[in-house]
Amino acid sequence: MEAREGNAWFYIRNHQQQGPIGLFELKKMFEQGILTPETFVWSKNLNQWQMVKSLDLLPDIVFKPKECAQPEENFASTWQEIEKDTYPKGRPFVRYLARFFDLSLFSLVLITFVSIFSPKFILETSGSFIFMLCLVLYVLVEASILSIFGNTLGKTILNARLRTINGEPLHFLIALKRSIFVTAAGMGFGVPIINFICFYFSFFDLKKNGISTWDQQIGTVVLYGKVSPTRIIFVSLFPIALLIAGLSI
Repeated sequence: MEAREGNAWFYIRNHQQQGPIGLFELKKMFEQGILTPETFVWSKNLNQWQMVKSLDLLPDIVFKPKECAQPEENFASTWQEIEKDTYPKGRPFVRYLARFFDLSLFSLVLITFVSIFSPKFILETSGSFIFMLCLVLYVLVEASILSIFGNTLGKTILNARLRTINGEPLHFLIALKRSIFVTAAGMGFGVPIINFICFYFSFFDLKKNGISTWDQQIGTVVLYGKVSPTRIIFVSLFPIALLIAGLSI
């Protein structure tokens, strides 16, 4: 791949996906030894996160000493060791957990509000329809939250950040477009069976490429950081607790 000066680059360091920075700054970080040839990088011209060593990205002098000592280093044996400390193939479970946490929280607020003014509607309406209604309404709510606060609560708890390819927070129209895309292609608008099919394909698409189809199309990127098991458990149990509470009513 030929590097372009105008590209914004993201990189993984200390369990955090960071950026964006320009190609000049990226090269300086390698020349100063801050990053290594095994560092994963990504820009909008790449289909997935890749090691710098596999790209025609940096001056030959950066890798010359290692190439002389070890011309053809095979990273296959160390791939699992590298992958467990970084997130080059995305984190679908983190993304799903964050989204379901946010959606569950919004559903709780919406149902509580509607119950105050029209309890009959909640009692006589099927759970599937209420879920689909919450899903559609959340499109507008999520876009508003992202444009105002820059991130949702679920993503913040799980140390994930949503940015444009230039590293800026999403403005409303981009956030709205992405929310519609996620709801349609990623969740099938909540329609039974169709939503599981969408989950399946979006999961393996993310695992394969490290970036979802909608992020590629819209020009957005999700950056991940290390997250504690306590936060994962909390975010996981919250929707389950709401579901159990709803079934018991």
